[in-house]
Amino acid sequence: MTWPTAPGEAAGNELLSGVRVLDLCRSLSGPYTSMMLAELGADVIKVEHPEAGDESRAWPPFDAGMSGYFATINRSKRAIAVDLKQPEGLEVIIDLARDADVVMQSFTPGVADRLGVGYEAIKARNPAVVYYSLSGYGQDGPWRTRRGYDPILQAVSGHMSVMGDEGGRPVKSMVPIADVSAAIHGCAAILGGLLCKERTGRGQHIDLSMLDVMTSMLVVVATRFLETSEVPGRHGTANPGRVPSAAFECADGRYLQLVPNQRQWPDFCRLVGKPEWNTDPRFATPSARVDHADELYPSLRAVMRTRGAAEWDQLLTEINVACSPINDLKELFDLEQVRYRRLVSEYPGPSGEPRKGLTLPFRFSDTPARIRSGPPRLGEHTVQVLRGLGRSEAQIRQLLGSGVVGTADAAEDPASAARR
Repeated sequence: MTWPTAPGEAAGNELLSGVRVLDLCRSLSGPYTSMMLAELGADVIKVEHPEAGDESRAWPPFDAGMSGYFATINRSKRAIAVDLKQPEGLEVIIDLARDADVVMQSFTPGVADRLGVGYEAIKARNPAVVYYSLSGYGQDGPWRTRRGYDPILQAVSGHMSVMGDEGGRPVKSMVPIADVSAAIHGCAAILGGLLCKERTGRGQHIDLSMLDVMTSMLVVVATRFLETSEVPGRHGTANPGRVPSAAFECADGRYLQLVPNQRQWPDFCRLVGKPEWNTDPRFATPSARVDHADELYPSLRAVMRTRGAAEWDQLLTEINVACSPINDLKELFDLEQVRYRRLVSEYPGPSGEPRKGLTLPFRFSDTPARIRSGPPRLGEHTVQVLRGLGRSEAQIRQLLGSGVVGTADAAEDPASAARR
């Protein structure tokens, strides 16, 4: 049995050319990881249920009938629709897994085993597989079967407790940081597993917990607590360990985030018209400024309200002080630097219409990442993959007719689907 390559698809000059990924993940984090692998060159086959598909297909906004949510994390993949609970459907997945380099799943711990696609079942047929399990709390421990959605992970990990204005309520990040950070860590973990497989010929099981990821991302905040036992509070845009480091309202009502370091402090003091701060023992050193932040900040806020944000941005940049107005997304995507770095690209939608999406942030000089194709329709490549696995036209018609597998057009009759 060989992996069913896409027609006209050959290993090229891409980082992961020739790597085969079977993706059983759903929602955001797992599919985002597999999309990163796909746009680095891997051949990713995404598996969905024939009737419902990935639940993110139903999440707005929609364009030409395709969910933008689904589209932005499922480009560059092939899609098959298979009912894993049917013996014939499980057989299709096992056939694909035999020759996969990576198998990914995000079922609640224990479900993959019950379905027959757990690590031990796949390893028995493919000992060198890199098997990736994503879950909210890990494959073991007392919380292993709890639901782990992004807002819940932001809450349980302590992230919400340190976000928000001082004295205010906890705040959830609108960016799904638990999902996205787990996706990035997942990509790194899988690349490490592939490197080990290349060096040793051995596969292994990767158990990635979103709680583990979110806890590790606390880094200096957690370290400060572990060393002092002091529970950190909320400080809005300010950094209590580095003063001044905060957003300041300017004359035009916009806010400017700035962070001068100690080398720039004398120039900064002169620019804001307070050269005496450089020798004032309350403000002359980083630790002194932390101790006297309540005295420094009111004066600095008054100074910052004397000019507009753009003027301050220019003046501060000229003396190499890190700063930026707080941009909204329109302002972000209008930035010359963002356009120059090609962080937005167009790709074809399901009907060939152009869609805009974020590109991957990786910049490889010899093996660039690229959007290889638009997001697939549900079951778009089912027949193609089944043919590649050696299924006969009669077998394909039988699988389609019984509902074990599905195709992109639910209204299409099985016979015509099998002829494509």
